Amino acid sequence: MNKDNETAIKEFLLDIDCLEALSKWSEKFNLFDVLKISRTEIRHSNMLAWFLNPDENHGFGDKILKGFVQFVIKNNSDDEDIFSTLLMDYHDFIIQREWHNIDMLAISDESKFILCIENKIDSGEHDDQLNRYRKIIEEHYPSYKQYYIFLSPNGIESSEPEYWIPMSYQDVLDIIEKNKNQLEVSSDIKILVENYIEIIKRDILKDEELAKICRDIYFKHQKALDLIYENRPDKASGLFEIITKWAAEKEAENKIIFCRDFTTKSISRFRTEKMDKLIPESEKPNSGWKSKNHYFYEIQNSEGKEISMKFVLNSDNATPEQKELFEKINKISPSKMQKENWQWRTHFSTGRIKDIEEIDEDAIKTQLDKLLNEILKFENDLIIKINNMN
Repeated sequence: MNKDNETAIKEFLLDIDCLEALSKWSEKFNLFDVLKISRTEIRHSNMLAWFLNPDENHGFGDKILKGFVQFVIKNNSDDEDIFSTLLMDYHDFIIQREWHNIDMLAISDESKFILCIENKIDSGEHDDQLNRYRKIIEEHYPSYKQYYIFLSPNGIESSEPEYWIPMSYQDVLDIIEKNKNQLEVSSDIKILVENYIEIIKRDILKDEELAKICRDIYFKHQKALDLIYENRPDKASGLFEIITKWAAEKEAENKIIFCRDFTTKSISRFRTEKMDKLIPESEKPNSGWKSKNHYFYEIQNSEGKEISMKFVLNSDNATPEQKELFEKINKISPSKMQKENWQWRTHFSTGRIKDIEEIDEDAIKTQLDKLLNEILKFENDLIIKINNMN
């Protein structure tokens, strides 16, 4: 440790009592902290689905569901029959989770009403999902009134603003807090509701008092805290260790060629013998990766939140023969990148390992095996089709 870093850490430790100001938040029990799910998207969706269900034992009855319906009516000027919607009975509503991968659905067959909610906390939209979800709803519920909510921490607009109404977690909090004082339930349910309200305020909406105290401490001990942060044991690092072990094992089994020199914490890269034969190396390491090969299979470790694998091509300094082959690959498995002077193209992506809450090495390796099987199937199919074109 150099002298400046040593001094910074020493000054921070001598002033360690400055952290006492955080005890109001750090020492308070919260079930969501214990379970490590304070910002886990799927758990928030489970919690909200529980609140939305009038038949559950949370004590709100239909008030939360009614609050969501009132929210969409206020923010949607196209409903020609507002009064029948506002006056509908909620007794037959059912709440569904992950039907066709849609986060939440509230459905009334009697009122022919459906509310679709897509919840995004830390992740963004992908694969044209909102359009796909809407088409699924339109196909299965053509005669129903259809409403769509795009829920995010700050109520950002979606890629389909004409259909999806933006809703923030502050809006959700307003609905819950408006009705919580009327709860007549057991103390444990009241504690759960209070814990959830606290988590929304602290971890999703950001408590202003907490934010100010943290800023003050950070500005006072910036260097020491930066050092601590840089060396923290985060989930991405834990997953990277597992991915590295797994890749070494697969290399020992002659299934892949693990490219350690082209691997980082967020992207691990490998090749295969079959793909090396299909796409021969260049004489010089002049690809976009500064490697002789113009392709890699990439294992993407997205901040420890999800893992996927991709087949990526790079055209930098490719020979005419290589470029001709790349175009054949693009015909068989088209990339979203279709510019003539492209540099990078992704031609295949596996499914994702999502909602990684605990670092379970065996479970992660099993999931990685499944992704590798997807990659190898893609590879075999691609090679057969390329050979048939020749």
